[in-house]
Amino acid sequence: MEFSGQLFSWIYQYFDNMAFLLLAASGLILIYGMMGVINMAHGELMMIGAYIAATCFHAGAPAPVAIVAAGVGAGIAGIVLERLVIRHFYNQLLSSLVMTWGLSLILSQGALLLLGPSIMNMPTPFGSFTVGGFSFGAYRMVLFAVAIGLIVAVWALFRFTAFGVAARAAMENPRMAAALGVDTKRVYTLTFALGSALGGIAGAMFAQTATISPFFGQNYTPLAFITVVMGGSANAILGLVYASLYLAGVQTIASNVFNVYVGYVSIMAAALVALLVMPSGISDFVQRRRARAMER
Repeated sequence: MEFSGQLFSWIYQYFDNMAFLLLAASGLILIYGMMGVINMAHGELMMIGAYIAATCFHAGAPAPVAIVAAGVGAGIAGIVLERLVIRHFYNQLLSSLVMTWGLSLILSQGALLLLGPSIMNMPTPFGSFTVGGFSFGAYRMVLFAVAIGLIVAVWALFRFTAFGVAARAAMENPRMAAALGVDTKRVYTLTFALGSALGGIAGAMFAQTATISPFFGQNYTPLAFITVVMGGSANAILGLVYASLYLAGVQTIASNVFNVYVGYVSIMAAALVALLVMPSGISDFVQRRRARAMER
């Protein structure tokens, strides 16, 4: 019984770590992977979503409604940011990094001035269950299911809808897309809004596992960014899944063999090693290997 519980604990932690990475990075893959903007303010969009969700929940709204409201609110905030600032820095990686880092400071410090240092929270739903004498929170598995659902939904949106076709065309060759009648500015705005909304949903989901403060998002931005960069831009969505599978495995092993802190540090080390071998990301590496295999 103890062995079965220990084995399930490792599996549980692996899926929990993977859910964390997928949710944190789900919106960033659109903003960085497809639009060429390093959005260091992604965590603050998650913070906005977390505050909206907690406020709605404590006002009496059911948790699912609060989560949807968080996505809508963060999406609207994304539209405002895109139209005022972001649209001037597309495909300018270094400039966008500095600019969005400044936005991150403005948003977090603004939240601190407006809301104060007090924290908010939401209860963790669904209770727990026991395997082999070990207790596990059921909500962590819900996080994984939601993460997979969001990734599949984004893939389907960009694969099967007219908006997805227009968005992929605008990202690959904006001049040609504009010549064919695609409103590229509108596509960019909607894509950034979608990425922001996904960040808001992720923040609302995480708000049920952690306390909410003006610096809530700073816990998530570095790992989300590392995951997306590791995934590469050749196929941003598939790359995100590859990177999450790899990094979650490294974190799970290191956390159990050593401790949680070493587990987080191991993610950075594992990403560094992977990028030394695959500097353009996992998806680009896989794509080139497949191309070479087809040539043979």
